[in-house]
Amino acid sequence: MAAKAKPVRLLGGLLGAGGLAVVLLLLFPSVLDPACAALLVRSESDVPIPLPANCARHPDVAMDDMVKYLEKERTSRGLIFREWITCTEFPAAGFAFMDDARWLPSYVPGTYEFRRTVIIVPYGRPVPQGSPVVAEVCVLPWRKYVALIAGQCNGKFSVWK
Repeated sequence: MAAKAKPVRLLGGLLGAGGLAVVLLLLFPSVLDPACAALLVRSESDVPIPLPANCARHPDVAMDDMVKYLEKERTSRGLIFREWITCTEFPAAGFAFMDDARWLPSYVPGTYEFRRTVIIVPYGRPVPQGSPVVAEVCVLPWRKYVALIAGQCNGKFSVWK
């Protein structure tokens, strides 16, 4: 009886592994696309965020209206918090990343994305007087990132390679 249990267990294990592989390929189709390999491997690297001299990145800030606004935007977009961008005064010319071709603006105004890094800026709303917070840096979850670049690695996302 024990001799028959091993082949059955082995077959069950192979079927389970095969089923898992199919599910993973359905959820992450760009894993098979060799053109996406560079974007998948380099997605975790810390992308440069060019900031003016009077601005800095901070892990935490005091709660104010701008923080509440940006947090609401982040949660509605399903992003993961990374850090805040604060400035002593808002840059009159905007941020340099807004003019950088690698930082793609989203279809929904108010965010710029470079690989998995997303920056939320206030859109259609001025920074409240006295708030040092001008933007929030976030990360796109893996599943959303893979779904975003799937099939478009040599298209619009080729600027990220």
